[in-house]
Order: sequence, then C-alpha cells, then structure tokens
Amino acid sequence: MGETSRPVDPPARRLHIICERDTGLFSHVQQVIANIPWALLEHRIPIAYFREKTCYWTPHGYAGQDTVWEYYFEPVIPACPAASIPQAVRTRIADRHPSPFDAGYAVDDDIFVSSNFGDHPDLCGKTLVIPYLAEDPDDAVRRAARPIVERYVRPRRYLLEKANTFTKEHLVGRPVIGVHVRGTDAISRQELRRHRRGSLVLPRYVTELRRLLAMLPTAKILVATDDEASLTYLTGAFGSRVVTYGTIRHRGGAPAGQGPTGWIMPAYIAGDRDRAARNGEEAVIEYLLLSRCCHLVHNGSSLARTVLLNAPELPHTNTHHAGPQHQATPHHLVITDLTLPHPSPWDHLEGHGVTL
Repeated sequence: MGETSRPVDPPARRLHIICERDTGLFSHVQQVIANIPWALLEHRIPIAYFREKTCYWTPHGYAGQDTVWEYYFEPVIPACPAASIPQAVRTRIADRHPSPFDAGYAVDDDIFVSSNFGDHPDLCGKTLVIPYLAEDPDDAVRRAARPIVERYVRPRRYLLEKANTFTKEHLVGRPVIGVHVRGTDAISRQELRRHRRGSLVLPRYVTELRRLLAMLPTAKILVATDDEASLTYLTGAFGSRVVTYGTIRHRGGAPAGQGPTGWIMPAYIAGDRDRAARNGEEAVIEYLLLSRCCHLVHNGSSLARTVLLNAPELPHTNTHHAGPQHQATPHHLVITDLTLPHPSPWDHLEGHGVTL
C-alpha cells in the first residue's frame, strides 16, 4: 500500500461509503472495522455515512457534526469526511438505501455503497469477519482488528479528554476490573434471538468478580451498563468498590422499543433521537474506560466485543456461556499514565493525505 502526499482530486476519488443499519452504535463501529480491509483492497476511500436509519442520528446534529460516525469519531480518512460525499450520491442513497442483507451496489464506476456487516458470502476473504452472535472474537481476529482500530477508529478529542478526566479522578493507582452489562432489549420478552435471549444472569457476574477479587483484592470495579437495576444489583454485592460513569440508563417501563426501521432497540433511547445521540457519546467514553481495565467481565454485546478488538491482550470472561474463558487470569495492570493503553493516534497521521 502506498500513500499520497495530497488529497486525491475529486474526479479520481473512488469512494466506499458505509451506510447505517437499524442497530446499536458499536455494531456500527464493528461494521466499519469489517469494511475497511474490503475498501482498501478495492483501492476505495472508506467513508462512514450514518444517518436517519439509526436511532443515534438527530436532525439537530451533535457535537458540531451531522452524521453519526463524526459525532464521536474522526473521519475514517481525515481528508474525506462525510461532507465530501457529492450531493447527487447522497440523494441516490436516500432513494435507494443499501440493504444490510446484500453486499451493496455501485452508484457508478467510482462510488460503491454498502450497509453489510461484512459477512455476505460474496465478501469472503475481503472483509474482517467479526462474530456478532453468541461467540466473541478469537485472538486472531483481535490481533487483526487492532491496527485497523488504532489507525481508523479514532474517538474525537473531546471524548478522550472526558475519559482521561474520569480516569484521573477515579481509576488511577489501583487495578480496575471492567464490567459491561447489556440489559434492556437483551432481557425483553420481545427478544427472540437465541444469542440474546437469557444472556443476562447477574449472579454469574458476582461469582466471576469474586474469583477475580481473590487475585486482585485492592481492585475497583468499573461497571458500564444500560440498565439501572443491574448497576444497583452489583453495587449491592460489592459496595464502594463499584465506580461508574454517569450515563443515561433504563430505569423502568418496557425495556425494548423499535428503531427507525422497526428493529428491536433499547426503549430508553429508541423514542428520542437527541437522547440517543447523547447516550452514544457516553457509550464511547465507557468503551475507552473499559479498554484500560485489567480484565473484562461481560455478556453478549457489540460494545464489549469492540473493547476486545481495541485491547487484544485484555483477558475477559463472557458470563453468557461457560467455558475456558472463566478461568482467565487478570493482568495486574494499574493505570498510572492516561495515555495508556489508548494513545491519541491522529497526531501521527497525515493531515491531508489518503492512505490506500
């Protein structure tokens, strides 16, 4: 792969536009990670273009941007933000949004659009396939994903600053066990998918956390969850050890609602786009914080799996299923430097060039 020293002239740009689906935010992040190798293989410039078919998009914009990826992340290629997509192409996508069940389609010879997760049969060998059902990414997938995450999935500075502030105030100086609890739609009666139904069993979290605390008796427990009742349960079990970032959570009522195209989504964000956009910010901060922990305890969720891609050496326990993971030994990592283990890579990237 070579690099250019200046932006590609508009007529020469070959674009790979990654469009949204009616799914959670970190499912979209994994979609981008999966699509980037495909785009580069085809010598196309990847652009994440997520709008109204995900509940995180708001017509009011967020954090100074108008597409969901750029609410929270730098453009995949700095010289090619979503704003560089020609208006005629935006109109074409609005008229014919690519189906998540197809590989995508060519708008013309230079522009391809897709909302596929990367697992379409026609894409075998082109994408990085990331598991999204019951299984977690294995070591090989995690190692392959990390360079992609580091170079192309760059949280915006305002989010890194918030994560660093929280780390400095609450997490420095002691081991931290990370916990991610996916509740809401995962525990709803509306959820019929086998990989989600029954995936939250809080006593399993307690058992695993007690095992880890026997090895790390001074550890804090960082709990990230979309469900207030789950946080209350774990705080009742572990008291002042538990720390948590202040986020919007489900606090009663139906746990599941519908996203913009009818797919099941957490009810506490499904009905309010501005609330969902804010919750997306909080989720990215929690992702950064969990990536800094010495062990991750989780059930099935895209956020937890993206943490595993971002921190491939991080040991973890998936409470949704029994197996060897439950004997994982935590790293005796103590956070002492806010630049570790998640640096700020955009300072080292070319400001205007395009990597292909």
